[in-house]
Amino acid sequence: MSIVRRLSLLPVIMILLTLGCAEKSVEQGKEKPHVRGIITDFEEERGQVLIDNKEDGGVDSGPIWVSLSKDAELIVGGETVTVSLDETLVGRSAEVWIGRFINQSYPPQTKAVKMVIH
Repeated sequence: MSIVRRLSLLPVIMILLTLGCAEKSVEQGKEKPHVRGIITDFEEERGQVLIDNKEDGGVDSGPIWVSLSKDAELIVGGETVTVSLDETLVGRSAEVWIGRFINQSYPPQTKAVKMVIH
């Protein structure tokens, strides 16, 4: 195949790659939670809950401190609420979708963009 033909395929390949990436961003709302487990502690000063994170299959991946990002969605018992995290959530199970960063501390810390409390 000549170089001209190869170069003429480049725009088609780029369009297909772009459409593939756009499709994934639409499906992000359906992805699995990044953190899942039982809330074991609450830190009032920082507004964080400590979640004993369990991966799929029940594998313990360790605790993680989670706080809410500025415009996070908090769902408690199936209803979206506007209250902040508090000590009444200790002992309940949680599913958390995080933003882009996890602070490398022990335990790690992150901010949730969506948190569902059961």
